[in-house]
Amino acid sequence: MKLSPRTLVLRLLAIDLVGCLATGLLVVAFAPRLLLLDPAVLAASRALVVWAWLALVALAVGATLVTLRPVRPLLEALEVGAKRVDPKQVMALYAAPARIVTLGIAGTLAVGLATLAAPLRPDTTDLYTQVELVLLAMTMACVAALPAYVAMRASVAGMIERVPVAAAREAIEVLDTRQRRMARLRQRLLMAVVAPVAFVALGASLLVHAHLRTYEASSRLDDAVELAQGVFDTVEGDVRGRKAAIEAAHAHGFDVDVSRSSALLSATHDDEGLTVSTVPLSDGHATVRFESAPSGSGAGLYLALSIVAIAVAGALGWRIGSLFADDVQLATRELDATGVAELLRGGPRIRALPRFQSVASLMQAADQMGGVFREFASAQERAIEARAATERMRGLFLASMSHDLKAPLNAILGFTDLVGRGQLSDGQRESVQIIAQRGHELLYLVDTILDAARVEAGELTVSPEWTRVGDVVMPAVLDARELTAGMHVDIIGEIQPGVPRVLVDPARLTQGLTAIILVASRFAEKGNVVVRAAMPTSGEQMRIDVEVSGRGISPADREKIFDAFKHADRARRHGSLGLGPSLARAIVELHGGGIDVDTTEAGGTVFHVWVPSERGASRG
Repeated sequence: MKLSPRTLVLRLLAIDLVGCLATGLLVVAFAPRLLLLDPAVLAASRALVVWAWLALVALAVGATLVTLRPVRPLLEALEVGAKRVDPKQVMALYAAPARIVTLGIAGTLAVGLATLAAPLRPDTTDLYTQVELVLLAMTMACVAALPAYVAMRASVAGMIERVPVAAAREAIEVLDTRQRRMARLRQRLLMAVVAPVAFVALGASLLVHAHLRTYEASSRLDDAVELAQGVFDTVEGDVRGRKAAIEAAHAHGFDVDVSRSSALLSATHDDEGLTVSTVPLSDGHATVRFESAPSGSGAGLYLALSIVAIAVAGALGWRIGSLFADDVQLATRELDATGVAELLRGGPRIRALPRFQSVASLMQAADQMGGVFREFASAQERAIEARAATERMRGLFLASMSHDLKAPLNAILGFTDLVGRGQLSDGQRESVQIIAQRGHELLYLVDTILDAARVEAGELTVSPEWTRVGDVVMPAVLDARELTAGMHVDIIGEIQPGVPRVLVDPARLTQGLTAIILVASRFAEKGNVVVRAAMPTSGEQMRIDVEVSGRGISPADREKIFDAFKHADRARRHGSLGLGPSLARAIVELHGGGIDVDTTEAGGTVFHVWVPSERGASRG
C-alpha cells in the first residue's frame, strides 16, 4: 500500500517521536549500569530526566513541522496528481530526513547542555557525572537516529517516486555539477562508516572511563575511611602525633580536619571533582577531602584511542566512498553513451566492470533494457516503413482513381448539358438538373481528392498574384450555391468597400473558400452562411469570415474537421469525407495565411480566413 502525501508528515513525525522515546529508554536503561551511578544520584535525577525528555519531544515535533512546512505545496500537488511541481521543493523533500535527524541530535545536545546548569542539576550530582550523562545521552541519540533516518528515507523515497519524471530530472540538475554529486556520494559513504565507529569508540571510552573513575573513587574513599579510623582515632584518649599525621596525609592528597562533634559516616562529591568524607571517631569525627579520581586516570589515553579509531575509519570510509563514486561515474558514462545508433547496432555494451556488485547489477539491468529498446526500436522502424508505404499506396490510389473518374464524369456532364438544351418536359428537365448537380458534386469531390493527394505528396503549388477580393469571394459563393442546391441554405457574400487587394492564387483560394463554405453550409441546417471580407483595424492581413447562423459547430468538432480521414464517422454524418477543410487549410497556409474557428455572440460559428494583403506589402 502506497503512502499518501497527507500521511507522510504524520509518518515522519511518528518516526521522530519513536526515536526520542528510544533515546530516553536507552539512557534510563543503560546509564545506571554503564556509569555505575550512585542510588542517590538516580533518585534525584528522575524529575530532571522526565522534563528533559518532554523538552526533547517538543523540540523534535517542532523540528519536523518546520522542516516539512516548505514542502507542503509539493505534497498537496502530488495528492491531486499534478504534472508540474517545483524541483526545489522536490530537493527539499529529499533532504528532509537528514535535516530532521540533524535537528533532533542538535536538540538533544541543547537539552543536555542545559542540564549542566546548577539550577537544573540535582545537588547530589556533581558536574563531572552530569557531563558523563550528557555524553551517554548524545551517544544513545545518535544510535537511535540511524534507524530513524533509514525509516524516514524509505518513506520519503516512496513519495519521491510519485514525482513526475520531468520534475525529478530538473531536481537532479539542481545539484549543479556531476562532480558535486559525486562529492556528496563520497561524504555519505564516509559518514556511513565513520558514524558507527565513532559511536562505538566514544561509547566504549566513556564506559571504560566511568568504570575506572568509579573504581578509583571507591578505592580512595575506602583509603580515606581506613586512614581516618586507623590513624586519627585515639588510643585510650591519647591524641599525640595527630598533627604530624594530618600533615603526612596532606602530602599524599588527603586534607583532614578533626572535630569534637559526633557525625555519621557519609561521602559527598562537589563540582570541583573533590570527595568530602565524614568519618566518625571515638572523640568526634574527621572530615577528609580528596580528589575523586587522580588526574592520571587515563581519560586522555582513551580519548586518543577513540580519535585514532575514528581517523582509521574515516580513511577507510573515504577510500570506499571514492571507489564507489568511481563506479557510479563509470555507470553514468556507460548510460550517457547509450544512443539510438549504438543500441540498434546490437551486442553487449558494457566495456568495463565495476568493483561493487550493486553498481554492476545496475549496469547489467541497463544493458538488458537496451536490448529491449533495440527490439522496440526495430519494430517501430518497421512500423514507420509500413506506414510510409501505406501512405504512398493510398496517394497513388487516390490519384489514379481521380484521373480515371474525371474522364467519364466530364463526358456525363457534357452530354447532360447537350440534353438540357433540347425540348424536355418539366419532369425530364428536373431529372437532367439533378444529374448535372450530382455530377458537379462528384467532380468537385474528385478534384478535392486529387488535390489532397498532392498536398500529402508535397506537390501542391500556388502562383500568387495581386487580386481583388471580390474576384475570389464571389466565385466561391457561386460555386458553393451550385453545390448546395436543394439544401435550403442561403449563402450571402459581403465585401467591405475600399478593401485592399490580396496576394493569392485566385483559383486555389477560391477552391479553399468553397470548401470552407460547404462545411459551414452542412452545419447551418436551413440557416444562413455569410461570407464577409473586411480589413481589420490593426494587422496586415485580410480577413475573410465565413459565419454560420444557428447552432453552428460544437467546440469538440472545430479542430477535428481539419483532420482528413481521422474522424470519418463525424464527417460522413455531414456529407463529407473531411478532405475539404484539410485541403482548404493547406491552400491558405501555402499563401502564408491561416484559418481559425471562433464562436459568435449569437452562439454560432465563424471561420476566420487570413491571407496576405496589399497593406502588409506596402508596410514591408
